[in-house]
Amino acid sequence: MGQVLWLARESLRGFRRSGGSALASTWSTALACSLLFLFLCGAQGWISWSNGERDRQGWVELFLVDSARSDDVVKRARQVSGSGEIRVVDKIRARERFVERFGPEMLQALDSNPLPVSVRLRIGGTPQQAAAIVAGLQAIPGVESVDSPDGELEDLDRFQKWVGRAGLISALVLFGVVLGVIRNSVQLSLKSRDRLIDNMRILGASRWQIESPFALEGLLQGVLGGFLASVVPWIALWTARSVLPLPLAMDPTWGLRAGALTMAFAAIAGGGGGWWTVRRAIR
Repeated sequence: MGQVLWLARESLRGFRRSGGSALASTWSTALACSLLFLFLCGAQGWISWSNGERDRQGWVELFLVDSARSDDVVKRARQVSGSGEIRVVDKIRARERFVERFGPEMLQALDSNPLPVSVRLRIGGTPQQAAAIVAGLQAIPGVESVDSPDGELEDLDRFQKWVGRAGLISALVLFGVVLGVIRNSVQLSLKSRDRLIDNMRILGASRWQIESPFALEGLLQGVLGGFLASVVPWIALWTARSVLPLPLAMDPTWGLRAGALTMAFAAIAGGGGGWWTVRRAIR
């Protein structure tokens, strides 16, 4: 316990001795990591929206001819698709859905309801399996046409993969930036304490006792920078949420998750930068 307290005190002393360089390093880390925080918040918003869009579009719809019995089609569709949610959309509900999407003007001039009865169902599996199921559904007697959202869902998946790749590349670049900033700060701290390090060597201090305060100093800069990078942008976003034209309501859990990941990212970069610097400087 005494070693831990000594290590904490020495790291805080080093942070105070570094003064302007440590403060500049912390704010530079915060500025860089704030981009990561905003990206993580945006990514969670995108995932929430895409899941809602997938839930809205993730249905295959079978439009029936007028003479078809919906019960028979549902039975055959269940045999083809296996287990899954199935809904029958009668003419009244079909008219309501049409009005919700396109407005009532197009149907007001008609004396009767021209919209067909349809059967909506969810299908799972791989895209190849889904395509085979859709082909089987098209062959059911009484089915006039089948509307499948495969193209839209594939576009969502493709875009989500590109977002993930862009995020990974950006995170690697930011990691290098944060590591370099904290490395420079720790180097300045090492130069300002050359005499202290020599005295510790003369007194028989171990390599760990000499190096660990500097590594912890880098970790401290990373944690503080990650904290600022999480708190400041989130307060700004939360304050401006009534003004910004956001398509989704902001969920507080987005900030908590993004903040935790940002602080962990900054702590790893800061601790790694401090440890790597002191290991190379002290032989």
